[in-house]
Amino acid sequence: MLTTGRRFASRKRVRSGLTLVELVIVIMIVGFLMVFVGGILRNLLIPTTEDVSAKLSEAFKFGADKAQLTNQTVVFRYDFDKAEYQFFSLKREEDGIVEESILKKTKLPFYSKILKTRDFSGKVNYQGQFKIQFSPQGNTTDLFIYLGSDSEIKKTMQIFRYSGKIKIFPGEYILEEQRSDRDKISYGLDERDEQVDTNAPSQKTPR
Repeated sequence: MLTTGRRFASRKRVRSGLTLVELVIVIMIVGFLMVFVGGILRNLLIPTTEDVSAKLSEAFKFGADKAQLTNQTVVFRYDFDKAEYQFFSLKREEDGIVEESILKKTKLPFYSKILKTRDFSGKVNYQGQFKIQFSPQGNTTDLFIYLGSDSEIKKTMQIFRYSGKIKIFPGEYILEEQRSDRDKISYGLDERDEQVDTNAPSQKTPR
């Protein structure tokens, strides 16, 4: 009777823990929950490129409204190296034009920063700083702004000069006129060979 009781107690002690299969299943469930919850928290805490482009659109709207309300030119300045921007108002003083900061500097995330700009003439800027001026008359700069990481352009923002309208495109957007100019290839001597001299005497084919 004593022996039977000891065997039962021994089996009970063994079943008080988890088997290897059960332990593996628990680890898999916990890992899945961590990945699922982590993805949700990431979307909540870390802004996406969509969020950054919407935030920049609101910032540009603020600059345009501020210029008209204060009757002063407002400047948006972006630093490519630091990936941060700031707004300034231009005030005329006795010594000349003075820049006065309006808001604190805002830093963009490394995966959704401004990579380059392109104006309507096709000129590209990706170094140093660039400015966008908002005048009291409601005018600004015709510009394409490209957002993304160092390896990928995710969004293109187009700012219209007169209407102040802002369009957002997926990926890298280029106007058809600029695209045709960029894709055009010059063949040098081949083009000159194709030119016909109208003053040259025509050669008759011998019979």
